[in-house]
Amino acid sequence: MDIKEYLVEVALKQINKPYEHTKHGPNSFDCAGLVWYIYNKVLGIDIYKDGRGKSTTGKIMTSSYGTIKIYKENLKVLKSNEFKLGDILLFHRQALKETEPTPTNKYPGHCGIYIGNMEFIHCPKNKGIVLTNTLNNKYWNKKLVGKKNIIE
Repeated sequence: MDIKEYLVEVALKQINKPYEHTKHGPNSFDCAGLVWYIYNKVLGIDIYKDGRGKSTTGKIMTSSYGTIKIYKENLKVLKSNEFKLGDILLFHRQALKETEPTPTNKYPGHCGIYIGNMEFIHCPKNKGIVLTNTLNNKYWNKKLVGKKNIIE
């Protein structure tokens, strides 16, 4: 098994664990804590280490680990060959009354890990750790602002 497959295997073992703000596992997580835990466990790296921003998701985005691609337009036609196993997906946060992502928000507010077949694993507040197969769904598609590839 290669490192990307192992990363996905470790990620899938976290499904159904609960959401808890600021937690980094192994029993509960927030979204960035899940991403941090998996990369720390599999690769032994701290993907927050030199990142900037107030949020941990912002630190992951700005960290020197990996290359980043920013999606500038909302609704994109995403193709599975754009993504690699283990890519960190970065999403805009939305205020409850907004219907569109907030471009004034400097850093994304949510993240997950791509596991193949347009599916990703993440930890939303209301569900805990879940597998979502809707990356091309209008809801997630509109919120996707970037991806970060740590493992080349």
